[in-house]
Formats: sequence, structure tokens, C-alpha cells
Amino acid sequence: MNYKYFILYCILFWGFANQLSAQELTGTWEGLMKDEYLKINIIQNDNKLCGYTYDIVLKNKTSHCKAYFKGLYDKETKIWTLTGTRFIENKGNHVLMMVKLWKVPQAGNDILRSTVLIQDLFSNFFDAPATEFFWLRRISTKTKNPAIGMPVCDEVVKEKPLTPKKTIITTPEKKAPIIIKKDSIKTSPTPIEPNPIKVKTDSIESKKSTAVYLKNEPLTSKMNKRNQITLSTLKINSRHVQIKMYDNGTIDNDSVSIFYNGNLLKKHVRLTEEPIILEMDLDENTNSHEITLYAENMGSFPPNTALIVVTCGKKRYELHSSTNFNDNNVLKLEYESPN
Repeated sequence: MNYKYFILYCILFWGFANQLSAQELTGTWEGLMKDEYLKINIIQNDNKLCGYTYDIVLKNKTSHCKAYFKGLYDKETKIWTLTGTRFIENKGNHVLMMVKLWKVPQAGNDILRSTVLIQDLFSNFFDAPATEFFWLRRISTKTKNPAIGMPVCDEVVKEKPLTPKKTIITTPEKKAPIIIKKDSIKTSPTPIEPNPIKVKTDSIESKKSTAVYLKNEPLTSKMNKRNQITLSTLKINSRHVQIKMYDNGTIDNDSVSIFYNGNLLKKHVRLTEEPIILEMDLDENTNSHEITLYAENMGSFPPNTALIVVTCGKKRYELHSSTNFNDNNVLKLEYESPN
């Protein structure tokens, strides 16, 4: 063989081999954990992965979830680590998980060894114990979108400095803008220490709540006529609270009105994957506070559902509301002095 052609052949083969290596995990993988079926859709770009997971409880198939993840490769340990970033859908008490993957040479390119780490109340992912070890099998070299119109990889959550958009709840003569902060949510069981994210707010030095109410007596009257179902009662030791609300599951145009102690705060607000943020100081003249969710519609998939994340002091809680045209959900906050 001509020496020049031999060199060219080696260069082409090396490039082709590297391309195969860079795409070797791309595809759809499935496996069985102890009591759950797990499917992982992976797109690989060099030493980075992205995609989404889908898992379902075998004994209760109504309990399932989908979540986006991002992954990195550790050259020293030769282990891929996939970390959940946010839920696409959550039907049940699922939490974001971390999945570790590695190859077993004898098993071939379409088999992976795996373990799952789940964050508990008092630890983070990195000191959480592995739940169990299991096998994953590649069933396709292609990936599927998690839902119609949604990308395989999370294109919404990007690694950028946190630059929250801040607005102030205004008087009824003006539109009441929503505080929106474009960051990803990392859910976990209740309660956990919140991330130290500072959000600037304009508070009013008063013994009453800093919230400004909207006047809509007909809507308030309709809210009071529905059944008031207690979502949860939280004991808090700070009067400053932050409440984030997301659509819980598929984004299907659910919208709600929000009341605080019977007063209208937000009217006909659409729930999406980006949070509606209420940040306010509670009324100091009472220790009992109520946040009421009033369903304006049922969306495309009834009932009207929302994921609610409450941060108060050093505690953070996650709640799942479900409302309809007969029932409101009421979140009760009971203030107890830290002294």
C-alpha cells in the first residue's frame, strides 16, 4: 500500500473512531430498578449528556414522572453522572434523582451498569447512598421527544448568571405584573435548606402585609362559594415568605386566581414551567395566614394542578395542588415566634 494513502487511511479511521466514541451513548435505554421501570433518552456531545428520564412505579402505574437531566463524564473513574434539573411531569411523590452509568467491557456497547442516588431530607446528592445497582439496555439508537412540541434536551434551563426579573404588585388601575425568575427548579422532599438566592423586593415598612390587593368583589364572592380544601398547614417562624407556582405536569394552559387571607392578589394567572413568584411580608396583626388557589379553568387535562414551592426562613416545602370548579386549595401558614 502506498505510504501516503496509508497515512490518510489512518487519519480518516481515527476521526471515524472518535466520532463513534462521541456518540456511543446516544439513544434510548431501559432497565428495571427494584420496584420501578426506568427509561433514559440520551443525547451525547463529547463528554456531556442531556436528555430526559421516565420512570413508573410497577405496582401503581398512575405514579410516574418525566424529568430533564444534564450529564458529565469523569475520565478518572470512567463514570457518567446524570443529574436531574427539573420535572416535565410528576404524577406522585417523585423527586429528582442522580443516575450514575458505567460500562462493563464484557457486556458490550449496548449494556450499562447503573445506580440511582436520591436526595433525602438532610443530605445532598453527593453524600446520599446508592439505592441499588441494576442494568440498562439500549433499545434504540434514536431518542424521542418527551411530549409534542417539547425538545429531548432542556433548552429552557441554561447555565447563565441568575438575573431575576423583578416587578412590583401595583394598584388595580395598572396591570399586576408577575415576578418571574428564569431559573431551574431542583425539587426534593420536604423540608430542605434553600439555595441562598437573593431576590430584591420593595417592602413597605408596616405592620400589615406588603401585598397590594386587587378589587374584584364578584370573583371574591365566587371564591368564597366554593369548598375550601386545606392543602397543608405549615408552621413557620419568619413572616417573610416566597411562594413559587408552576404547572404540575404537562403545560396545558391551567390558570388560577390567588388570594391572601381572602383578598385577591392575582387574577387569571397562567401556570407554566416558569414560576409565578409571590414574595411578601405577612400581616403582623395575625399569626394565621391563608393562600387560596381558585381554578379559573381546567386546562386541556383536568383537574387544574400546580406545583407550589414555599420558602420561609431556612425551610423549603413542596406541595401539589389540585383544584376544580367546586373546590379551592388553601395553604395555611401558622406563624410561631422563633423565641
